[in-house]
Amino acid sequence: MPAAVIIDDEPNNIENLSLLLANYCPQISIIGHAGNADEGVRLIKNSHPDLVFLDIQMPGKTGLDLLKTFTRPSFEVIFVTAFDQYAIQAIRFSAIDYLLKPVHIDELIQAVDKALAHIETKKQNERLENLLQLLENKSLPKIAVPSKKETLFIDVAAILFCEASNNYTFIHLTNGQKHLSSKPIFEYEELLQYHGFLRSHQSYIVNRAYIQSWIREGGDRLLLTGGAAIPVSRNKKETIKKAIAFK
Repeated sequence: MPAAVIIDDEPNNIENLSLLLANYCPQISIIGHAGNADEGVRLIKNSHPDLVFLDIQMPGKTGLDLLKTFTRPSFEVIFVTAFDQYAIQAIRFSAIDYLLKPVHIDELIQAVDKALAHIETKKQNERLENLLQLLENKSLPKIAVPSKKETLFIDVAAILFCEASNNYTFIHLTNGQKHLSSKPIFEYEELLQYHGFLRSHQSYIVNRAYIQSWIREGGDRLLLTGGAAIPVSRNKKETIKKAIAFK
């Protein structure tokens, strides 16, 4: 589910927009909010949202100042403001849409649908680039694992399995180390699907190269190199069996 944050200096506006999104745009998840531009920058860098609902006129730095701190934003933007004079500037910043307060439900739904279409197109392009890289290089790349303190670049071949933790993901390595990523597990499923990784469970992705055996006693599990036993959900059993040529 695409993740979004709200940046606005008025708590009532954050609350009202959150309520509208929950009721009319349930296809996105609000993962945080901030009350000024500096807090907003930290929130975006820590949570890596797909979509940012951004007020423009805030005390101190404006929403436009916030955007200037990101050379190549990886997120989509919907401006939400009471100041129509900023419309032209918003367009120049390539905002997905521009909503005037008070927000109308129909306009909000249209803006979110438009943003989600852009997000999906971007993800499809990333998946295609990953596939082409694999086919051309015939080598396993590194993937970025962002956290609050740093971003690690880890060899795909060194990943044993990935484990979901709410909107975060633990990356377990073959050397016994594990790293907490601020990305949700579905993003790693998309990144790793062409590199021999299988989704065995809602909370787990496993590296097929390290599967040692299938344990039936006490519930279906995959025993991996190193001893980790990863559950296999009922709706994933047939897919996993076909993928590993299980008889």
